[in-house]
Formats: sequence, structure tokens, C-alpha cells
Amino acid sequence: MSMTQINWYPGHMKKTKDLIEENLKLIDVVLEMVDARIPLSSRNPNIATLSKGKKRIIVLNKADLVLKPELEKWKKYFKEQDLADEVVEMSAETGFNVKKLYDAIEFVSKERKEKLMKKGLKKVSTRIIVLGIPNVGKSRLINRIVGKNSAAVGNKPGFTRGKQWVRIKEGIELLDTPGILWPKFESHVVGVNLAISGAIRDEILPIEDVACEFLKKILELGKWDVLKQRYKLLDEDKDEIMEKILSSIAIRMSMLNKGSEPNVLQAAYTLLRDYRAAKLGKFCLDEII
Repeated sequence: MSMTQINWYPGHMKKTKDLIEENLKLIDVVLEMVDARIPLSSRNPNIATLSKGKKRIIVLNKADLVLKPELEKWKKYFKEQDLADEVVEMSAETGFNVKKLYDAIEFVSKERKEKLMKKGLKKVSTRIIVLGIPNVGKSRLINRIVGKNSAAVGNKPGFTRGKQWVRIKEGIELLDTPGILWPKFESHVVGVNLAISGAIRDEILPIEDVACEFLKKILELGKWDVLKQRYKLLDEDKDEIMEKILSSIAIRMSMLNKGSEPNVLQAAYTLLRDYRAAKLGKFCLDEII
């Protein structure tokens, strides 16, 4: 399966990139969202370039699907590699650690605010934008932090007509038109990880192929026992090719077509959905090299 034959870099990318560059002139803090299960694969290298010179917070979304020690490892990695000023693990869906995100925004903004207040400004707002690849949770995060009590603060000088700042909390404003960046990559691993985690719609790629790639990864990560227990597999199944393991899952879980043929497609969907729901354990697909 070639994940790289898909056009990941649509024609509108140049226009989108220009729009984000224009917006970033007005921004103090960039919130870059990544999927905590695939912290590297779900990053867009363009964001690091575009946000240079800004305060950067990496939001490890879906942190409830990864164990704490792994989260701590990635938080340390991003800071040591100077990819972020702060890293916050959270869940945009459940609201877990939203307060911690606010604290991080306040922390990275403190120096700038103090300087401006020393110059005589009584009120200083921090302007933020949320960036990330599609399906990483930007909309959920924005909806959660904007909430019902937010208020549009109107147009400000120096930016394109029609854009608005929304006050999400005293002293913090969000640009209400966050840009969307598509990833451009040539890495098979990145494509596989995005497909497994659900960042790419299941209809786009052959789901059985994605499931086989996931099985291969499960074995590499040493998590065979999880599969064995959940899908009633046997020890000897471990030595089979991935397609045969997928077929065995269908048989053991009574996923059969007419004529008692294993329904491999159903098994593939079940396998991936179980991972996405943390029913196979909480773990990352990416590894720090």
C-alpha cells in the first residue's frame, strides 16, 4: 500500500499559507494541536516555520488515550528540541486540562505583558490562534474555550476586514478564523499513522491494508498479548502474515459472511475502532528516535 500517492498538498495550500502568515503578524501565541497518539506524525512542519518568533504551545490532544509516562516523555522531547515553549496534555472532547492550557498561555505571555504594562498600558491582551492538521481537534478545542460566555471584541486596526477577535477569558483573545494546514509528507510511516488514528477518513484508503499495517505495528511494539486476549487469538497466530491474522480475528469473533467466509472488512474496522477507543490499551504509535 502506498500512502504517498494521495495528494496531501492541495492547490489551495499556497493561499491558506499566505492567509496564516498574514494573520500571524497579529498573534502573540500559537497553539499547535497534535494528536497525543501520534505526536510527530500529526505535526505539520510548516507550522514551526510560520510561527517562528512567536510564543508556541503544543497541545497534546486526546491525551486520555495515552498513558501518563508516554505523555511526559513527549512533553520533555518537544521542549528539549525547542519546538515549544510549553506543552499541555489535554482532551478537547472532555475538557480535561483546559485550565492547564489557560495557565500555559498566561505563563508564556507574562514577560510581554509586564513589559507593556511598564510602558503605561493598563490592560494588555494576549492574542492566540489555533493551528494544526485537519481532524486533530481544532474545532472542538475552539468551541470548548470560546464557550457561551465569550464575546466578540470587534475589528482591530491592521487586519483584513471581516476578521474578529473573540475574548475567551479576561486578557486572552482568539482570532476566530484559524487557518487549516494540510500536511505535506513523503513518509510512509506518517501516512500509516494518520490512517490508523482516524485523521484520514476510512473511505479514502483500503481499510484492510490500514488494519494490516496496524497489526504489524502492534507486533513491533510488543503488544501481541492485548490482541490475543481481546480477539481470542492463539499463540501460533502471531507467526502468520498480517492478512491471515486479520482473517483469524474475523473467525474467532464470529464475523462471517454467507458461506462462513471470514468478514475481513468487518474485522479491519473493528480492530481500528477498538484502538481509537483505547480498547486495546493506551499507547502512542510514534516513537522518539
